[in-house]
Amino acid sequence: MKAMTLGLILASLASGARGTTLESLSAGSAALLPQAVGTLQPALGQAGRRFERRRAAFVRPNELPLPCGNLPVVSIYNGTISKNGVELGRSAQSYKASCDGTVAWLDSYGRLYKESRELGRASRYELAMVTGDVVWMDSYGLLHINDKEMGRAQRWVMAHYTGDVAWVDSSGDLHKNDKELGRSSNFSIADHTGDVAWTDSWGDLYKNEEKLGRASRWTLCARTGDVAWQDSWNGLYKNGVKVFERPSSWNLREDGRLIWTDSWGRTYSA
Repeated sequence: MKAMTLGLILASLASGARGTTLESLSAGSAALLPQAVGTLQPALGQAGRRFERRRAAFVRPNELPLPCGNLPVVSIYNGTISKNGVELGRSAQSYKASCDGTVAWLDSYGRLYKESRELGRASRYELAMVTGDVVWMDSYGLLHINDKEMGRAQRWVMAHYTGDVAWVDSSGDLHKNDKELGRSSNFSIADHTGDVAWTDSWGDLYKNEEKLGRASRWTLCARTGDVAWQDSWNGLYKNGVKVFERPSSWNLREDGRLIWTDSWGRTYSA
């Protein structure tokens, strides 16, 4: 009888039935209420733990991919590659697809294609997510953007949204696409804007072709192309503008906002 009463209490509380309140319970049932709640606690704890696990897996909005409405459906079946049900070619080995609907793919002989058009024999290739540009290196070490040859590259990095490419030739000169920037010891390219930040052998910092100054530390924002940097006298800059003298700490947020603190712990931004 006691077990039946407990069951009725738990069922009423769990279902949220109308009128089920502490006042509506009989004296005997009310006396059993603490025991009923105690019975519920393990289940509630498990549900809470499940909820916490789900919350931990939540992806922040700024980590989501770009809207990609034209991303095609690509398949390889028995070596035949198809896009949205239309055959592109045969002997396919790998592919990459972009948000503008472009498909780049490599066959088993090392030949690279953009859609159904052959570009050449490639040792490495990348596809820009937004523009659909194909950046690739042939078996001779020559770098190409689509059909256009850039030159012989020792190292190259593509901006994955814009398709711009920063690359260093055999002489150590840095280029952005087909434009030479200068002799570089270190460089980085912003994925969303294609801006190139780089330093020369003297430690001078540049953004594309603009000289910013001599930097002891610098960072490039991938989303906005902003450059935050510090000179050897501890001055803090955002791009070409000095914003503070002797910050205690600073960081460049992913939206391009520069945030720093002074020696008193006060926070500023630019």
